Amino acid sequence: MYDTEIDWKKTPEIVISIIDIDSTYNFSFVDFDQSKDNQYNQLSLFEIGSVSKVFTSSLISILIEEGVIAATDKVNEFLDIDFQNPRLDHLTINDLVTHYSYFPKRPEGFGVKEKDPQNPYAYYNKADLLEYYREYVPRAEQDFKYSHVNYALLEIIIEKATRKRYETNLREKLFDPLNLDNTFVQFSENNTEKLSTGFDRAHRKTQAWDFKSFAGSEGLKSSAQDLTKFIRANMKLSRTALDDILYKNHNIERLTDLNDNIYIGKAWHIIDHGKKYDIVMHSGKTSGHNCFIAFVPETLTGVVVLCNSSYGAQDLGFLILRMINHNWKRKAHDQ
Repeated sequence: MYDTEIDWKKTPEIVISIIDIDSTYNFSFVDFDQSKDNQYNQLSLFEIGSVSKVFTSSLISILIEEGVIAATDKVNEFLDIDFQNPRLDHLTINDLVTHYSYFPKRPEGFGVKEKDPQNPYAYYNKADLLEYYREYVPRAEQDFKYSHVNYALLEIIIEKATRKRYETNLREKLFDPLNLDNTFVQFSENNTEKLSTGFDRAHRKTQAWDFKSFAGSEGLKSSAQDLTKFIRANMKLSRTALDDILYKNHNIERLTDLNDNIYIGKAWHIIDHGKKYDIVMHSGKTSGHNCFIAFVPETLTGVVVLCNSSYGAQDLGFLILRMINHNWKRKAHDQ
């Protein structure tokens, strides 16, 4: 852990799953002084924050494949007339998916509804978001800008297009086909107790985030086991009808403004790190949890790193991926 500068007092628990073609290896590292009442493993539940976006983009791709929506459909078409914004008539579903819109990371005025900084979305509902959308005046040329607003709007579009709740769509079209039994938005009696205790930057225990909107952006909870299943589907290893759909989601769509080597697919970030194969990844965090997932499709390798603090261990994830790819010299796997 020395090479990755992991501070156990800041991050008392790390769960790691490593994918190497048809094998998966699971590891847990725990500071028992802080986590002595819990047993953590690949089934433990974590908030995954913005990694929720790759699940939402996957659902969008499935609905496009089914003909329910089209990538070029205009956002205004899915909103009631009272919430449409004529200044955004050009904005499409694909613009939201690839963060190619005008919106800031969070809506202006978001803090007015934020009664608890440790639970930021508990009081910001979908009506608030739609009112913000209706009144929004673009301030810049349309360009890449990473925004939670995009995926909060996609959640609403999914529900309008299907006439079903966002989580119901996820369960029917993504979770059940891939056997993701420990991935969800809302807690039930069966999964509340399994949520890993999170710690904020002051080492205080945190509560799980509640969502009246923005679940499609940051609202999912999951386990290392389920996230590895999801990565496998994105590398065409799930042996389900979703393989071909999800594999297309990490095709490069646009260059980001993060740096000259990071591109965007359907929510996925694709990193050109100067080696033979790109890295596909996404990360996310909440007040007390951190999630990092990454994979190399050509070598059929991947890694999941889950932490119960907002500090995270992204460097550790990249280090593991580099190691299992033989310092980036590993050859492509012939499927």
